[in-house]
Amino acid sequence: MGHVEKSSIIHAPVAVVWDTLNDIAHTPEWVVGLENSEITTEGPYGLGTIYIDYNRLGPFLQETPWHVTAFEPMTFQVHESKSATLPTSLTLSLMPVAEATRLTMTFDYHLLPVLGPVGRLLERLLMNRLIGQVVTQNMAQLDSYLQRQRQPASSPSLV
Repeated sequence: MGHVEKSSIIHAPVAVVWDTLNDIAHTPEWVVGLENSEITTEGPYGLGTIYIDYNRLGPFLQETPWHVTAFEPMTFQVHESKSATLPTSLTLSLMPVAEATRLTMTFDYHLLPVLGPVGRLLERLLMNRLIGQVVTQNMAQLDSYLQRQRQPASSPSLV
């Protein structure tokens, strides 16, 4: 099984980070390669929510359904995908740090389970590093996204 865990300080309070992680419609604004994301279940976002991510993989648009299987407000949540190519469990953990938030993203996955040992070898040789790089980039983009959201609207110049 592939495993990647990355932590980063996000320069926003836990409540702001939490709300942003739960705002599925806006995740394409900070997640690498995500073109669209939509919730497919009724009711408030939380335990039991199902949503679909639409990622571009070369010329192909890949649809990945995710199911929120654990949800402890302001603390952690678990999302699971039963994708045939990359079944994944994603855990998002938040911890307050001064006026910021330590966000930890943990991915446990199987690359191409039908390939058995070949898939596990590719996880170790390629995917752990690749997923780690993408996660690091996503967390940096989340931090930048939140900084842009918190900036006051600029006033028109008097010319």
